[in-house]
Amino acid sequence: MTTDLSLSLATIEVQNLQRLIDEFLDVIADGKVTDDPGLSRIAPAAYADDPAAAAEFRAATRDGLFDRRTADALDVRSDLGAPLEGGSAPSTRAAMRQRTIRIPPEHVDAWLRTLAAVRLVVAARLGIDTADTHEPGDERFHVYDWLGYRLDQLVMLADEHDAG
Repeated sequence: MTTDLSLSLATIEVQNLQRLIDEFLDVIADGKVTDDPGLSRIAPAAYADDPAAAAEFRAATRDGLFDRRTADALDVRSDLGAPLEGGSAPSTRAAMRQRTIRIPPEHVDAWLRTLAAVRLVVAARLGIDTADTHEPGDERFHVYDWLGYRLDQLVMLADEHDAG
């Protein structure tokens, strides 16, 4: 019997991740009918030098890719549990309370793909193309950095679990 991975997050982190995943699901759903610069980061043109071939490839693969992204994000959202939001913002003490998120081994890849995809969409929205365009002191980049931190933590947890 394979055990779940345990990811410890503060309540406020769970709430923020739930919100980000919900917004990501909306972006994917909207992306099936409109072009979005954030989505072009997770579904880039396959043929940069041939717009016709790129459009044909996109038409043949984009819906399947977005269906996979949706399924992955729904797995993550399910693992996060029901929304934690109440009628008001939690107290500082409640917001910092640690929660253990159980991730079934069969969902780990979905988590990795989803966190990476959300981070790419955030990067596109912030104009981050290279490390040089990322300004760590700018508060707008905190979500981007936090997603990278949690993605790195999840990779380490998965490696420890596999070695276990």
